[in-house]
Amino acid sequence: MIRRVPQEIKIDPSAIRQKFREINIKLLCCRYWIVEEWECFDLSVPFWRIYYNSIEGARVSYNNKVTRLNKDVVVIIPPNTSFSTHLDLTNVQHNSESIAGRQFTQGDNLLQIRKTNKVDHLFIHFSLGFPLDYTNAGVYSLPVTDQKLILISDIQQACIQGEEFSFFDCMKVNMLVNSCLLQLNNFLTDFKTMDQRIFTAMNYIDGNCNKIITNNELANMVNMAPNSFARLFKNTTGTTIQQYIVKKRIENALNFMHHSDKNLDEIAHECGFSDRFHFSKSFKKNVNMSPSYYKKNLTLF
Repeated sequence: MIRRVPQEIKIDPSAIRQKFREINIKLLCCRYWIVEEWECFDLSVPFWRIYYNSIEGARVSYNNKVTRLNKDVVVIIPPNTSFSTHLDLTNVQHNSESIAGRQFTQGDNLLQIRKTNKVDHLFIHFSLGFPLDYTNAGVYSLPVTDQKLILISDIQQACIQGEEFSFFDCMKVNMLVNSCLLQLNNFLTDFKTMDQRIFTAMNYIDGNCNKIITNNELANMVNMAPNSFARLFKNTTGTTIQQYIVKKRIENALNFMHHSDKNLDEIAHECGFSDRFHFSKSFKKNVNMSPSYYKKNLTLF
């Protein structure tokens, strides 16, 4: 008679149950451009950015520290980091904002771009969800390894070839993102000690903030009295439940502005605002400018 090993042993021979955190990189855009103007005072957005330039001449500034973009570094910037940008090769006045550029094409070459006082600019926008989208602000310059350089070159070519990325192209973008994040392990905020009830509420809000969500609904979800849960939420996060919901709606609106062709009325509706007026009022309160100004002037790069 054949002796068989129990099926559960075949699946996992250890009796120790492991817990893994879900890693969900949501790619929002990946583009390779030629930049001729890049004068901005505040590029704070609710998603991560990665920058890489082969041609030197662009810089970003955060907390009075200047980081220059060149072929030897990859720059990664967490969400909600307020930084400014400048292109040394242009004569744009420092008291006005200006962004200008176009997509890098097959007919372009780096030598000609350098001669015309422009820079090449690879930029990737992505989100990681809660809690890593709430890590500390900063601008981090990482050395370019040979492995990163191969990935960057392949990603640049994928951007040049068109808007549709293959499965393997997406894998390479994810590999570059992961490689950069692994170098930030000492800086990323860890929310291990946060009350699980707050996690539950935040996860629900993140997926449903375009709907009407009441404090009572969330309190019932975590089996708490509404007043007690409202206090716990504010003490833990520093904001009220409804303020957090509005903040998430504004973040979604910013993502739509950067990564879709929707107009402001459509964005207001998609993000759960009752009308354009309500959306504009909330947006200006949180971003310190009107949505129309933001969409016109600050949605590139």
